[in-house]
Amino acid sequence: MLYLSDIAKYIRKQMPGIKNISSGIIDTSVNESIGVFDNNRSQNTRIALGGAENTRYYVKKVTILVHWGKTQKEAFNKAMELYNLFFGISDIVISGKHIAFFKVYEPQSIGYTQEKIYEYIIPVEIFVNREE
Repeated sequence: MLYLSDIAKYIRKQMPGIKNISSGIIDTSVNESIGVFDNNRSQNTRIALGGAENTRYYVKKVTILVHWGKTQKEAFNKAMELYNLFFGISDIVISGKHIAFFKVYEPQSIGYTQEKIYEYIIPVEIFVNREE
Protein backbone atom coordinates (compact mmCIF):
# COMPACT_ATOMS: atom_id res chain seq x y z
CA MET A 1 0.00 0.00 0.00
CA LEU A 2 1.22 3.46 -0.88
CA TYR A 3 0.72 5.95 1.97
CA LEU A 4 0.34 9.74 2.00
CA SER A 5 3.62 9.96 3.90
CA ASP A 6 5.33 8.12 1.01
CA ILE A 7 4.14 10.81 -1.41
CA ALA A 8 5.27 13.56 1.00
CA LYS A 9 8.72 11.93 1.20
CA TYR A 10 8.89 11.75 -2.61
CA ILE A 11 8.12 15.48 -2.88
CA ARG A 12 10.64 16.30 -0.13
CA LYS A 13 13.34 14.32 -1.96
CA GLN A 14 12.60 15.99 -5.31
CA MET A 15 12.30 19.50 -3.81
CA PRO A 16 14.77 19.62 -0.89
CA GLY A 17 14.42 23.40 -0.50
CA ILE A 18 10.87 23.08 0.81
CA LYS A 19 10.91 22.84 4.60
CA ASN A 20 7.22 22.21 5.41
CA ILE A 21 5.79 19.15 3.69
CA SER A 22 3.30 16.99 5.55
CA SER A 23 0.68 14.32 5.01
CA GLY A 24 -2.91 14.62 6.17
CA ILE A 25 -2.36 18.04 7.72
CA ILE A 26 -0.84 21.40 6.85
CA ASP A 27 0.99 23.93 9.00
CA THR A 28 -0.91 27.18 8.38
CA SER A 29 1.29 29.07 10.83
CA VAL A 30 3.94 29.39 8.13
CA ASN A 31 3.63 31.12 4.76
CA GLU A 32 5.11 28.26 2.75
CA SER A 33 3.70 24.80 3.33
CA ILE A 34 2.61 21.78 1.30
CA GLY A 35 0.18 19.09 2.37
CA VAL A 36 -0.69 15.73 0.81
CA PHE A 37 -4.27 14.58 1.43
CA ASP A 38 -6.44 11.61 0.48
CA ASN A 39 -8.86 12.41 -2.29
CA ASN A 40 -11.41 10.01 -0.87
CA ARG A 41 -14.38 11.79 -2.39
CA SER A 42 -13.87 9.89 -5.61
CA GLN A 43 -12.56 6.46 -4.67
CA ASN A 44 -13.53 3.85 -7.23
CA THR A 45 -12.32 0.33 -6.67
CA ARG A 46 -11.11 -1.15 -9.92
CA ILE A 47 -11.23 -4.90 -10.38
CA ALA A 48 -10.28 -6.47 -13.69
CA LEU A 49 -12.36 -9.05 -15.48
CA GLY A 50 -11.57 -12.36 -13.86
CA GLY A 51 -11.42 -10.97 -10.32
CA ALA A 52 -8.96 -9.44 -7.92
CA GLU A 53 -6.22 -11.96 -8.73
CA ASN A 54 -6.15 -10.60 -12.30
CA THR A 55 -6.04 -6.95 -11.24
CA ARG A 56 -2.53 -5.69 -11.91
CA TYR A 57 -2.71 -2.20 -10.39
CA TYR A 58 -4.67 0.05 -8.08
CA VAL A 59 -5.18 3.80 -8.17
CA LYS A 60 -4.23 5.98 -5.21
CA LYS A 61 -5.96 9.37 -5.48
CA VAL A 62 -4.44 12.29 -3.61
CA THR A 63 -4.74 16.05 -3.52
CA ILE A 64 -1.71 18.23 -2.96
CA LEU A 65 -2.43 21.52 -1.20
CA VAL A 66 0.03 24.33 -1.94
CA HIS A 67 -0.21 27.01 0.81
CA TRP A 68 2.35 29.46 -0.50
CA GLY A 69 3.21 33.15 -0.36
CA LYS A 70 1.49 36.50 -0.32
CA THR A 71 0.89 36.76 -4.09
CA GLN A 72 -1.12 34.66 -6.52
CA LYS A 73 1.84 34.52 -8.91
CA GLU A 74 4.15 33.13 -6.23
CA ALA A 75 1.64 30.44 -5.26
CA PHE A 76 0.90 29.53 -8.88
CA ASN A 77 4.61 29.17 -9.71
CA LYS A 78 5.13 26.81 -6.76
CA ALA A 79 2.01 24.83 -7.73
CA MET A 80 3.35 24.46 -11.29
CA GLU A 81 6.69 23.29 -9.93
CA LEU A 82 4.87 20.55 -8.03
CA TYR A 83 2.66 19.75 -11.01
CA ASN A 84 5.79 19.16 -13.08
CA LEU A 85 7.07 16.61 -10.51
CA PHE A 86 4.24 14.32 -11.64
CA PHE A 87 3.43 15.33 -15.22
CA GLY A 88 4.65 12.77 -17.77
CA ILE A 89 6.48 10.69 -15.16
CA SER A 90 6.18 6.91 -15.37
CA ASP A 91 7.94 3.73 -14.32
CA ILE A 92 9.44 4.89 -11.02
CA VAL A 93 9.66 3.42 -7.52
CA ILE A 94 8.38 5.25 -4.42
CA SER A 95 8.91 3.59 -1.04
CA GLY A 96 9.43 0.22 -2.68
CA LYS A 97 6.23 0.48 -4.75
CA HIS A 98 6.41 0.46 -8.53
CA ILE A 99 4.49 3.42 -9.95
CA ALA A 100 3.31 2.76 -13.50
CA PHE A 101 2.40 6.40 -14.09
CA PHE A 102 0.77 9.52 -12.67
CA LYS A 103 -2.35 11.23 -13.97
CA VAL A 104 -2.05 14.80 -12.76
CA TYR A 105 -4.52 17.65 -13.20
CA GLU A 106 -3.57 21.30 -13.57
CA PRO A 107 -3.36 23.36 -10.38
CA GLN A 108 -6.63 24.97 -9.30
CA SER A 109 -6.76 28.13 -7.24
CA ILE A 110 -8.86 27.90 -4.10
CA GLY A 111 -8.27 31.51 -3.07
CA TYR A 112 -6.43 32.62 0.01
CA THR A 113 -6.60 32.26 3.77
CA GLN A 114 -7.52 34.89 6.37
CA GLU A 115 -3.79 35.63 6.61
CA LYS A 116 -3.75 36.31 2.83
CA ILE A 117 -1.68 33.24 1.97
CA TYR A 118 -2.66 31.97 -1.49
CA GLU A 119 -3.57 28.32 -2.00
CA TYR A 120 -3.77 25.91 -4.91
CA ILE A 121 -4.75 22.25 -5.09
CA ILE A 122 -3.35 19.66 -7.46
CA PRO A 123 -5.34 16.42 -7.89
CA VAL A 124 -3.13 13.42 -8.67
CA GLU A 125 -4.03 9.83 -9.50
CA ILE A 126 -1.19 7.39 -8.90
CA PHE A 127 -1.30 4.06 -10.73
CA VAL A 128 0.52 1.59 -8.48
CA ASN A 129 1.40 -1.91 -9.63
CA ARG A 130 0.15 -4.59 -7.27
CA GLU A 131 2.71 -6.69 -5.52
CA GLU A 132 3.37 -10.05 -7.05
